[in-house]
Amino acid sequence: MVTKQLSIVGLLGGALAFGCAEQGPPLAPAAAFQAVGTAAPAPFLTSIGNSCNGELVDIEGWIRLRYVTRSDAQGGSHTVGQILEHGQGIGEVTGGNYVFSVDSLIDVNARTIQSGVSQEVVVRLIGQGQAPSFLGTQILHFTVNANGDPVGVVDDFRSECR
Repeated sequence: MVTKQLSIVGLLGGALAFGCAEQGPPLAPAAAFQAVGTAAPAPFLTSIGNSCNGELVDIEGWIRLRYVTRSDAQGGSHTVGQILEHGQGIGEVTGGNYVFSVDSLIDVNARTIQSGVSQEVVVRLIGQGQAPSFLGTQILHFTVNANGDPVGVVDDFRSECR
């Protein structure tokens, strides 16, 4: 289901925020760091619902994560990440073919006291032939205050059938 897929991506963004917030402040401005990572594509299997026709679509594909993390002089860290997913799908009822892709951009600004996460997720389930296509976009933003409480939460999901 699309909601399941987007929730997993949201959890990953939250995990990045938590991991960045746990890092201690640098010893001095000269001790700033930068980490760059690119994970090799990893295979995945999942099923998502095409809300345009109610059909469950079985997807087989790959997922890849890229990120850059930098520290700042005030002891915070800033991570920008991109999660790419691509796959082929088959409708469980109609046998229709689909192309699946997700592009997620994550921006995490973390301090030892407060952190913020912004995320944009674009989901495409493109039907081949007569199968209807689904396009979904989710915008997620939240801040975690010094007490660990999420504040200023924005979670907007929009979808369209084509």
